[in-house]
Amino acid sequence: MAVTSMDRSLAARMIVSASRRVAEHQDELSRLDAVAGDGDHGVNMAEALAEAGRRIGGQDDRGAAGVFRTTGGAFHETVGGAAGALFGAFFGAAAGRLSGIAEPDASDFVAALGKGTARVMRLGRAEPGHKTMLDALAPAVEGAGAALEAGEALAGVMSAAARAARRGAVSTAGMPPKAGRARYAPDRSLGYQDPGATTVALIFEAWADEMNREEADR
Repeated sequence: MAVTSMDRSLAARMIVSASRRVAEHQDELSRLDAVAGDGDHGVNMAEALAEAGRRIGGQDDRGAAGVFRTTGGAFHETVGGAAGALFGAFFGAAAGRLSGIAEPDASDFVAALGKGTARVMRLGRAEPGHKTMLDALAPAVEGAGAALEAGEALAGVMSAAARAARRGAVSTAGMPPKAGRARYAPDRSLGYQDPGATTVALIFEAWADEMNREEADR
């Protein structure tokens, strides 16, 4: 049976699944970050998502919006620098769009992804093509929107978003950086994927897997 809405339980499982996925790939993410950064991106992302999982498990958030809001807070409070601010802003803005909706449907979720992506663009003063997390986020929103228009429910929408996010992350290997610290050493990062975009792809893939499991169990 198709998953048509996201309750608090599903949203919480999505965050926990993302936490596991990023933790499994944290060394890869840190190696990508070390090309032109401090080399701590993977550890920071894993710690923030693990903290989000702990907070979600220890409180009764108000629906999916509360889960996303708690996750955004974990990024803001656990990770320093731009990455914590940008990922925190994404989750916080998405939570704001879902606020007041008891069980968001696919349309609500696509709108929330778009809201989060727009917030990242404003805060980071970047856009797709700059070799940042936006190069996975923006295609994910576009892919999700196309799946929604084609009549897909949540699992199908999320699967489309995940595929688009992965393609976007892979494409960053051929991009010269135009934002973030990497832009000061552009030649060093050529041939390597952006760690932020790769993190986004991993999160969306974990979410798609969780939604598809939910659908298979119904």
